[in-house]
Amino acid sequence: MKPIIILSLGVLFFTACKKKDNKPTEYFSFDADGVHYEYPQEETKGNLFVEPHNTIGAGPIAGNLGYTIYAHLLKDPVANGAFRFIFAGNNIPIQDTIILDGNINTASIMNFNTQDNNYELAPPLTGKIIFTERSSQRLTGFFEFEASQTGGQIIHITNGKFSIILAQEQP
Repeated sequence: MKPIIILSLGVLFFTACKKKDNKPTEYFSFDADGVHYEYPQEETKGNLFVEPHNTIGAGPIAGNLGYTIYAHLLKDPVANGAFRFIFAGNNIPIQDTIILDGNINTASIMNFNTQDNNYELAPPLTGKIIFTERSSQRLTGFFEFEASQTGGQIIHITNGKFSIILAQEQP
C-alpha cells in the first residue's frame, strides 16, 4: 500500500509543479529599435460623452474609409503610443500577407513614449502584416515596418505580434 501513496504523492507533486500558461487571450507586442513593448488589453473608463472601449481592437472605420487594427496604452494617456494600421476596404482583409506601403495600406504611431512623438509609414518606407488567423471571431498575426517623424528620424518596428478578439454585433 505504501507504493500507491508514494505514486499518488508523485502525481500530486507533478500536477502542482506544472507550469501554467498565463498567456493572455488578447495581446499586442513589438520591439521598437530593439526595446520590447507589451500593450495589454484593457477597457477605458467611459463618461457622460464617451463610451468605454478596449485598448486593442479592430474593425471598419466609419464612412467606409477602410479597416483598422489599433492598440494603445492606458498607463500614460498623454504618451499612449497609439498604433493604427489602416487597410483598403471596409472588411477584414482577405489576404494572409498585406504589404504596408503608406498609400493604400498604412501604419502610424502617435505620442510614442512622449507627447507629439509621432511616426508615419510613408513611401519609400514599407512593412508588412502576416495574418495567421482571420475570422469573424479573431485576428492574429505578425507585423514589422519602418516609420518616420516629420524631422526624418526613422523607427524600426520588429517582432510585432497581436491577437484580437473581434466584437460581435448584438442582434
